[in-house]
Amino acid sequence: MKKIYLDKRFWRESKDNWVSFESDPKLRVTKRNIYGRCVPCITNLYQQLQEDKEEIELKEAYHCWKVVAVLRDREECLEVLKEYEENFLQDHFVKGKFGSSQPSKSSKVLMFHTEDEGEKDRFLRELEACVQKINPEGKVFCQKACANLYYELLGDWKEWKEVTGIKNPDVRSALLERIKRLLYWEKGG
Repeated sequence: MKKIYLDKRFWRESKDNWVSFESDPKLRVTKRNIYGRCVPCITNLYQQLQEDKEEIELKEAYHCWKVVAVLRDREECLEVLKEYEENFLQDHFVKGKFGSSQPSKSSKVLMFHTEDEGEKDRFLRELEACVQKINPEGKVFCQKACANLYYELLGDWKEWKEVTGIKNPDVRSALLERIKRLLYWEKGG
């Protein structure tokens, strides 16, 4: 039987708010995606904003999805992952994370990441089934993976195209600063 493996940071006390998981024990795809997919994608947005583009070419961001469950706490995230592992993991690969960007919040989110729309739909159905067993009040939904980064600039992700016009140019400078801080942190600075 395949397993879901947690990032080793889960097992030690840490200030990190997110714990990555993957069906590869070394979390190779997650690690490779950070610098091979996510950082180049965010850098692409940064460069387009610097060039004062009126439309943003989304590239990878257009094809990245997250399927999210909002749960009570970290323990419930682990219960849902266990339920998923036992009932749905089988032969397919999974990667994602759980936690919160706001440590003071008691609720946590569990999210699966994918670059495939069909896989996104399957994760949505499977995660809904798992959450229903663990916490029938848990909320499950999907969205573009970087919707929180692009939302203020481009609006609702449901209206995005591969090239999407900027709806709110007034956020350009604040978003450039936010991305600059994000990229600086991502590169270990």
